[in-house]
Order: sequence, then structure tokens, then C-alpha cells
Amino acid sequence: MNNANLLAAADARSPPPLETSGVGLACELPADAGADGRIWIPAGASLRIRIADPAHRARLLAAIFDMKPDPQLRLVLLGADVDALGMRERIALRARLAFLGAAGGLLSHLNAWENIILPLGCHHPERLQGIAVEVHALVARLGAAPEKLLGKLPEEMTPLEKKTAGFVRILLEAPDLVLVEDFSVGLDSTERMRLPYFANTYHEMHPGGTFVQMEDVLGH
Repeated sequence: MNNANLLAAADARSPPPLETSGVGLACELPADAGADGRIWIPAGASLRIRIADPAHRARLLAAIFDMKPDPQLRLVLLGADVDALGMRERIALRARLAFLGAAGGLLSHLNAWENIILPLGCHHPERLQGIAVEVHALVARLGAAPEKLLGKLPEEMTPLEKKTAGFVRILLEAPDLVLVEDFSVGLDSTERMRLPYFANTYHEMHPGGTFVQMEDVLGH
């Protein structure tokens, strides 16, 4: 993973234009957003971004996943200007995105195995046959023990185990853009080093995909 931080508007004097060609994620917030106002990430990148104001970060995430950016926010995702898309096109684009929350985004009443395969069971049941082998391999590849993790409920998992289960679910969905909420939350210094394994595994399975970690400035 490229550990260089991509800061919003790193060069405020000559910010890159919001083009659509070759763009994984780009946005422009209102002028009062200051240094948070412009982000441009090329497709296929693996980068970290820091948005200082939590309100700006929440606004961006809402625009991305609701696919309804407000009039003052221009948003480009995977080469498409969201404002120019019809509803069906936005729904199709949303299906190409995935988000790993700081807590893993797991359902509390399902164990890790059930959380991982739930999206496939709902949307691609034909893929369930033989999926156990793939799931076990991915869990092990990310540094966890499948025989210990897959039967656990979220309340029994460590923070890293929650992130691992959530990320295996994402890998099976094969999205074109992955957004990771501050990976360091709940982890010690050694566990934080697992992030490059997550990013590298994603890119090996999905060459050309875009991997973005949104860091919490206050935590660093």
C-alpha cells in the first residue's frame, strides 16, 4: 500500500481539476470547507486521506452512499459525475462501492460466518456453493484463524476480528471502490500494521480497484 497521505487540496494554489476520466473519487465541498474542500483520487490508487472537520467527512460519506449530493457539493465516483446520473444509474453505481466502518459494520445477532455470507445469500445465492473454502482462505490470508473467528458473535470479537470479518465480506462482493473508516480505531500499534495486508489483498483480487482509508486527524 502506498503510505503517502493524500491530503485534501494539498496544493491549494493550483488544485487539480475535477475531471471524470480516470477518477476513482473526487469531490468539491463549498468554499467555506477550507482545506477539506477538494479531494481528487485516481482510479486504482491505494491511499489515505484526512478530512479535519468531522462534519465535512460525514457530509462526504452521506453524499457517496446516499447518492444524493447536496447542490453545493460536486461528486465524481468511478469516472461518473453523480449529478449527471439518473436514478437507475446511481443505484448501479452504488452497488460498485463498499464501506468498512470502524467497528466492522457487522449485525450483532449474526456470527462472523453469517455476516460474511449474508450479502451473497441475498444477491448472489448461486455463489454460495463452495464458498466456505474461499472464506476460510481469505480469513487466514488476513491473519486470523478461521476456526476461531467464524463462529463468534460480534460481541465476542476483538476490534481487529470485527474489521477482518467485515473486510472478507467486502472482498467477496468485489467492489470497484472501497472506503475504510479510520482503521486504527480500537487497535494497538502492531494491529494497525494489518491495513497494508487488507489493501494489498483487495488489489490482488481486484486489480484496478480503488482503496481509500479515511483517517481521523485527532487520532494521529
